[in-house]
This record gives sequence, C-alpha cells and structure tokens, in this order.
Amino acid sequence: MTSAECQEDFDDLLDVCVEIAAERIGENWGLEPVAVVNHVSLGQMILPVEVDTSSTMTVYEQLVGRLRAVADDVRSYAIVSDGAADGASNTHLEVLLEHREYAMQIHVPYVISDAKTFDLGPMKAVVGQQLLWG
Repeated sequence: MTSAECQEDFDDLLDVCVEIAAERIGENWGLEPVAVVNHVSLGQMILPVEVDTSSTMTVYEQLVGRLRAVADDVRSYAIVSDGAADGASNTHLEVLLEHREYAMQIHVPYVISDAKTFDLGPMKAVVGQQLLWG
C-alpha cells in the first residue's frame, strides 16, 4: 500500500466512523465501539458487534480479537469509540486507524445539544499503537 492509498483509506475510514458515531449517539445517546474494515477483496464493511457477555474482555478488546482473526484479509481498519470518561465534561470520539505499516489515533471533540445536532470540534491526531500488524 502506498502512502497515498493509506491516506485515502484513513480519510475515508475517519469520515465513515464520524457518520456512524453521530447516528448512533443521536439515536442511543451512547456509542459502543464499532469497527469499519477495508477488506482486501470484499470492500468496506462494518464489523458487526457480537458482544460475548460471558467474557471479561471489553467490547473494544473483543473487536480487536475479531480483527486479529481476519487480519490477513484486511487492508486497513478503524475502530471508533466514545472517549468520554464517565462524568467527563470533554466529550470526544476516539478513532484508531491502522494499516500494515502505520497507526494513528484521532480525538474528535463533539457537542450534542439534541438528537439531530452533532457538532465537531478541532481534531487532534497522534501516532497510534499498532494492534494487528505491530
């Protein structure tokens, strides 16, 4: 994957993740972690959440485990989760973007005043931890 392809994947994945988060937070006033993958041959898809309630792992950890199981067939992926700690005043999304050679973590502040209003603040990006191919 060239750096241009990687950037294109990351831009697209970030857009999709923000759309999913806005929709789910607007409907449910909360967001369980969601993964979006760019599959090598099947295109882009949302990895369905299949929460194992008997597991001691978080939903996020369960998603990473499912991604590791299909890593050979994945070109790149993103996981979006609600980064706001309980009681925190700074609500933000956390989006982990990863492909085989690079990972980045994006923090996207947001404000929701009602079910139809989802305003984004300035995004911050940092180098992320590679979970699949590190």
